Amino acid sequence: MAKKFERSNPKDAHIDSPFDGLKKHSSLIKKAINELIRGVQLYMEGRFGEAQRSFEKVSELEHKADKIKMEIRENLPRFIFLPTTRDEFLRLLKEADSILDYAEDVSLLLPMREEEIPDEIKEDFKEFSNKIFGSVKQVDELMSVFIRMLKSSLDKKSKQKVRELQLQIAKKEYEADEIERKISRKLFNHDENPLKAIHLLKVVDKMDSIADHAENVGDMIDSTVVSK
Repeated sequence: MAKKFERSNPKDAHIDSPFDGLKKHSSLIKKAINELIRGVQLYMEGRFGEAQRSFEKVSELEHKADKIKMEIRENLPRFIFLPTTRDEFLRLLKEADSILDYAEDVSLLLPMREEEIPDEIKEDFKEFSNKIFGSVKQVDELMSVFIRMLKSSLDKKSKQKVRELQLQIAKKEYEADEIERKISRKLFNHDENPLKAIHLLKVVDKMDSIADHAENVGDMIDSTVVSK
């Protein structure tokens, strides 16, 4: 008999099925990214105290998501009747969780220095942020479609939607990479304040990793759907 899902924390981590767990985990990613968006915007406006409160919420949500992830891992039956294997399901969960890990990294790293974004990269940084966060929002939509498919059937219309979203996510990740290179060139030549440049280079690198893992989630879901 398959092991039942057990209650590890009534408030944060109780799940009734793998689908329920994946949905709750995805919901926490969305909430964390929304807080990160707010934090980055406030930081760029110089409202550092308010930004810090949003960044702290990102860490809280990442911690809750970790509990959900562990609950799924501990209770997922060895054999599951899904259009995907147990290992594929867990790899997808791990990749989605990496989005949160890097979101938390940004929320911890960015406020380590309270400083204005240099004028020469301000617009690029804003556009870069929009591409990163846009890719994660589309991952949330993609995950919702995928979970519905897991619960019902892999119909042609849903498969087409998955492919469309995956291509959009990949496009945003590519565009983010292009902007990252532009920002990096400018920061490497920012002689006025080398410490500021180094700090922002690290932040940009962490932010780009969010988009990388968002693309990986899209690729994994698309690959799973197409192969069935």
